[in-house]
This record gives sequence, C-alpha cells and structure tokens, in this order.
Amino acid sequence: MKEFVLSSAQNLQPKWLKLLPNKLSERLSGNHSLLAAINNSGWLMFDKLIRLVLGLLVSAWVARYLGPAQFGELAYVLAYLAFFQAVALLGMDGIVVRDIAKDKAKAGEILGTVFTLRLIVGFFCWLIAIAGMGLANGWHDSTVYITALVGAGLVFQAADTIDLWFQSQSQSKRTVIAKLMAYIISNGLKIILILNKAPLLAFALVMTIEFLLAALALTYAYRKFTCKQPWQLIKSHAVKLLIESWPFILGGLSIIIYMRIDQIMIKEMLGDVELGIYAAVLPLAMLWTFIPMTLSVSLAPMVARAKQQSEQVYWACLSNIFRGFALLGWLICIPVAIISSYAVELLFGSEYAKGSSVLAVLVFTNLLINMGVAQSLWILNEGKSKLSLYKTIVGAVVCLTSNLILIPQLGIIGAAISAVLAQLSSTILTNVILCRDVFILQIKSLFLIKYIHHVK
Repeated sequence: MKEFVLSSAQNLQPKWLKLLPNKLSERLSGNHSLLAAINNSGWLMFDKLIRLVLGLLVSAWVARYLGPAQFGELAYVLAYLAFFQAVALLGMDGIVVRDIAKDKAKAGEILGTVFTLRLIVGFFCWLIAIAGMGLANGWHDSTVYITALVGAGLVFQAADTIDLWFQSQSQSKRTVIAKLMAYIISNGLKIILILNKAPLLAFALVMTIEFLLAALALTYAYRKFTCKQPWQLIKSHAVKLLIESWPFILGGLSIIIYMRIDQIMIKEMLGDVELGIYAAVLPLAMLWTFIPMTLSVSLAPMVARAKQQSEQVYWACLSNIFRGFALLGWLICIPVAIISSYAVELLFGSEYAKGSSVLAVLVFTNLLINMGVAQSLWILNEGKSKLSLYKTIVGAVVCLTSNLILIPQLGIIGAAISAVLAQLSSTILTNVILCRDVFILQIKSLFLIKYIHHVK
C-alpha cells in the first residue's frame, strides 16, 4: 500500500521538476503545497508572456491598419467600458478564493451566488453603458455600435467565476489554457480581418467573440474539474459578499480612473487621432509591470520571515527589495526612453511618430510602479490594507486635476506627464503623511542607497 502511495505521488510530480538539479529536485519533491504554488504561478507567467508578445504584435498591426483615428475610436470605447467592467466584477475575487479555501463544502453556494450577481450586474452595466454612450454622442454614432458589441463581454465575463474556483484549488492551469485558446483564436481572426480589409465594427465583434469563447472554454474546463456541490444562489451570502466587497469596487474604480481617464479626456479634448497615437504606445510603456508584480509574490514569504526575526532584519530585507526594484526600473526606463523613436516607427509606422515622445515619458511610470509594488509587501506585513485605497484615491485625484491642466496646454505629452505625476503622488509622495520611514526608504532606493532603519 505504501509503495502504491509513493508511486502515485511521483506520478503527480510536475514534469519540469526533472529538469532541475538533483538536490533541488529532491528538496522540492516532498513539498506538495510549494510545488502546487510554483506550478500555478508558472502557468500564470506563461499566460502573461504569450499575451504580451502576441498581443503587442497583433495590436501594433491592428493600429497600423486602422490608423490613428479609428484606433483611437476603439480605444475610447475600451477605456469607457473599463469603468463598467470594474463594477461588473464586483471586487469579489480575493474574497471568494479565500472563502472557498476556508470551507470547500460551501463552494457551490459561493460560486452560484457570485455567478448570479455578476450575470445580473453585468447585464445592467451593458445596457447602461450603451445608453450612456448614446446620450453622450448621439444614438447613430459609431461608438454606440462598438459599445454594444464589445460591451456584451460584460455579461460573458460572469463565467470568470469558474476561474475563482480554479484559483482556490491551485488549478490556474485550466484557466490559462481555456482563456489562452480564446485569445489565440481572436488574434488569428484579427489578422484575417486585416488581410481582408474589414471595417472597424468587425474588430469590435471579434473582441466579443473572444469573451464568448473564453466563457465556453471555461465551462468545458469546469466540467473536467467540478466542485461537488451544485451551484445555487443564497441571498444571505449575496448580502454578505456585497457588504464586504464594496470597498474593493471603489478601489477598482479609483484605479480605473487614473489608469484610463486620461484616454477619455484626450478623446474629448483632442479627438480620435491623438487618442489613437496615445493608446497605441501605451502598451509599450506598461508591458513591463508584470515583472515586479510576479517577483513580489515570490518575495512575500521571505519578507514575512524577516518580520518574525527582528525589525532590523525586516527593514534590511525591505531595503534590498526596494533597491532591487529601483534598479530594475532604471534598467527598463532608460533604454526604452532612448530607443522610443525607433520602436514606435518600427511597430506602428510614421503616422504614430508623435507617440515616441509620449512613450519616452510614460515609461518612467514603471519606476514608480516598482516602488508601489515594493511597498505593498510592507503594507501586507503591517496589516495596513486601507492605505492602498487612500493612495489610489490620491492618484486618481491628481490624475484628473493634472490632465485638466496639462492636456489643453501640452496635448498627449501632457497626458503622459499627468500619468507620471499620478503615480508619483500615489506611490511615493503620499508616504510623507502615511509613512515617513517608507518615504525615506523609497527616496534612498531610487538613488540605490542602502537604508538603515533605527528602531524606535
């Protein structure tokens, strides 16, 4: 019997374990929870890398084909719908994963309740989004039709509830495969549309098809790995979840404001062409953010252990992480800023040449984002999660104010400067009031200077 158990355990070991050195492989093979976490993270990283490479290339081709005006029109609708998406998801992801992990026996009740809530809210968000666009721009404007097509994804994304079940069971591989298949198919369809000189609405339809395919693929994946209980709506669960999740909805909206409001304002103040140029280069500036976010997940246990040892060890550990993240930021920002003209010309063509200056400025948000991600490790260990909400709200206010002032004066360069100012305010300047020790740590880290914390 013992031999059978050992044999079964060996069969469950991930194949990549055999590629590691023998000593490391032996140490990991017995730690099944760690292996599950590494394997889960590996699939998520694989998903992000494929999306970055494929998405950047196809998006650049679509931008070249549509031209700044039509690409700007599409970007405007996507930025507008992002606000409704933040509401439709209800900010429940972390809560649901936590609750299922705590009590797997209630998984069916939780999943059924969340799915029903998201389906209802998503449907109403879709209708309100169409109505809002129609009232703002006129019912016969093309943006209304694009909103109607792409906005249908607000309903289909209710199927992402299945992803929360997979996350709670460290089965993100199933989600990655399902969504990646839909993503690859949709990008293939976009290429076909370009080759056949399709109109803008066809690209909007493909985005809806991607949401639909992802929902169908997730449903199929769930049939292969189901929870034992049937899904059902429990009103008491619904009330409890909504009460707990509203701060996360507010936080999500605040994030969307200072990540997307600049595009809305560019459209309203400068028009589709300028927005098209700005939206085209934005992914080039932001594609690097997955690196610090992924690293922070791996570093979190180390910081937690350092916290348990002593304050001196804890702050020394934080100092090393902050300096490492600052160095990573400089190594990304400076080269990208230098080659921005060449990169924009190569990917998008001469029509988007104005975007090189925008990219050269926008890329420095990475340095500030790195400082913010590093601080999230401090926030987590200090149990001060509310600080994240305060910092996000400050960033949103600064973004709105600076865009109102700078876009009319400097155009899309002003929007890029506003993005940097918003990140600077949110990630660093707020710490002057919220935590001066972290503020000093961040400033020293930007100059790669070691910070020595004096225990009070």
